Amino acid sequence: MMVWAMIEGKDGSIWFSQSDSSNPLWRFDRNNSKFEIFRTISSAPFQMKVEERTGDIWFTTFASGNIGVIQRVKTNTSSIPDSSNYQINEFSLGKASYPSGLFLDGDSLWVTETLDDKIIKLRIVTDIHGKVIDLVKLTEISGKGKKDLFSAPYDVVRLGNSLWVTEHDANFIAKYDLTSNSVTKVAVSNNPHQYISLPFWLKIGPDDKSLWFNEHTGNRISFINTTNMQLTEYEIPTRDPSTGYISNVLNFAVDPLDRNRVWFSEYNYDKIGLVDRHIPISFGIKSNLQDITISTNNQHKFSPEAINLQIMNEPTNVESNGNGSDLPKNSISFKISSSMTPFGSLKNISSEFIPDGLNIASLPKITPIQLRLSPEQETEIYPGNYTLGVSATDDYVTKTIFLNLIIK
Repeated sequence: MMVWAMIEGKDGSIWFSQSDSSNPLWRFDRNNSKFEIFRTISSAPFQMKVEERTGDIWFTTFASGNIGVIQRVKTNTSSIPDSSNYQINEFSLGKASYPSGLFLDGDSLWVTETLDDKIIKLRIVTDIHGKVIDLVKLTEISGKGKKDLFSAPYDVVRLGNSLWVTEHDANFIAKYDLTSNSVTKVAVSNNPHQYISLPFWLKIGPDDKSLWFNEHTGNRISFINTTNMQLTEYEIPTRDPSTGYISNVLNFAVDPLDRNRVWFSEYNYDKIGLVDRHIPISFGIKSNLQDITISTNNQHKFSPEAINLQIMNEPTNVESNGNGSDLPKNSISFKISSSMTPFGSLKNISSEFIPDGLNIASLPKITPIQLRLSPEQETEIYPGNYTLGVSATDDYVTKTIFLNLIIK
């Protein structure tokens, strides 16, 4: 059966869900190595989070539209937890809400309503004994009818005064500014096998200023530095054309002792794997410009635009152990992405890199390259403020920087 969520409680119990089953919630007791089933909840938890201060475990039920909480009941008879020590309460958001991701924020919750294109903030109401008795909506950010806001928000994390959101029906990670109510979207790098990479879950990285996420049809575990807006995507080496090259990296866990390490599962192939950021990457990409401004004429055309970039050679003694690449071990190529379309591509603009590839082993420390943007024939260019992702890849790791693309 499908396990959507698994988490360790503050008392050492292991909780996990079982989808499409009459046994939606399980607890594994590490003290006696026994399993317990909780059948009273509406459906299997989709995502689960532990509130570190109280030990309460919160969960979403995508199918039934509920937010639930598991609380341990304090008793004087035994210090060893059992099923009688836990109380589970659920609160309905409505059948059309489809809650998926949640983020614990003090005495509040941020929740994504995926199919309703909403993010809501709920205040947790407790009685004098700490029992949760209600959830009160404080904020609602709706993308319904607003094509520039969200497309199926799946997971949410608050960092500072911004919400970071995965958009499951697009190739986007979105940053929503809670002060200006503005949104900035960055696209993951394009995938040769899938139009949509389906960014899924978000987890906080090693410095509380970065995020891990999985692209579950893109076969990647990805890391974004939210300070300098740089993206690193780690390719999962499993490749099988019979499944559309999808290993289905459906869930992952950040190592609690070292948040530079991530364990992940491959649902289509019954595998687990590890991504380790301590292993250095032999190349980097840089731009001295942050803003690229293109001015169009009355026919919505523009003269070809040249963008100068730099490729850094960062030698390492670590040998690549990837497989399935058509490139020599030390070769890198380049690609672009943008927020102009939900697929993360440019619209009515063609791109060309000069050169289109490099052998990193024979390069000096810094090598200039150029990206040229040109209008496609017999098409209109749409004005707006977008982001442009410029990537370098060796087919095992892709590094992307993001520039502001302003079309007037």
